[in-house]
Amino acid sequence: MKKMISLWALTLFIVTTIGTSFAGTSLITAAPEDGLVKVQLAEKSTAKMLLLVEKEGVKYTYPLVDMDVNQFPLQMGNGSYSVRVMQNTEGNKYKEISKLNVELNLTDSKEVYLNSIQDIEWNATQATILKAKELTKGLTTDSQKVTAIYNYITKNFKYDYTKAKTVASGYFPNVETIFALKKGICYDYASVFAAMLRSVDIPTKLIKGYATPTGTTYHAWNEVYLDGVWKTIDTTVDAGFIQAGKKVAMFKSTSDYKVEKQY
Repeated sequence: MKKMISLWALTLFIVTTIGTSFAGTSLITAAPEDGLVKVQLAEKSTAKMLLLVEKEGVKYTYPLVDMDVNQFPLQMGNGSYSVRVMQNTEGNKYKEISKLNVELNLTDSKEVYLNSIQDIEWNATQATILKAKELTKGLTTDSQKVTAIYNYITKNFKYDYTKAKTVASGYFPNVETIFALKKGICYDYASVFAAMLRSVDIPTKLIKGYATPTGTTYHAWNEVYLDGVWKTIDTTVDAGFIQAGKKVAMFKSTSDYKVEKQY
């Protein structure tokens, strides 16, 4: 995969507080309250494309795999971000196609964790989100809403051991598919839980890293903002216990969970 495409072959939408302007062939639009980067390729490339988001030496990379507008979080706090679209040239080598600097200045950093993003893609018409609305109807506190959705997932979703052995690198959960199957891996559990909670205005992170309950296996879970603090919830682990008739605490000790990435 050594072919290169020209700069006109992509449109990069960057969320800033500056307003609308142009940088080369990249369109920059103002939507500062969202804390998002939006990227859309104007034509499909035969080479692998990545988005690289960096702030103060911390990097997040995301595959750009289709022609849709993809949304990505600026989750490393306020400040200056470097956002680059990269194209594979050969092996593990990439060439920068487009670069834009973004200054993020959110009043409330939790707003980032209410969005639909590549790892947690949802919209109000999905069955998943309609179920979240149904489960939380009439509930008055965030704690009640979290508990209702947590109970639904941990009682109804099964772990997919076959998928865990065969899932390919670059996999992203499809929230609607997982919800329909009621089956998935930890990444799926965490994505669906986050989508349902975000849809009822509860800031929720999808976390990747390592956890004491799962040993050396790379794991995914959630942090939910309740009562002024971020609380750790692991629906994947808890579903197994609950469906076996065992009691388990919904909130976990943060010391048992090592965060590597958050979305």
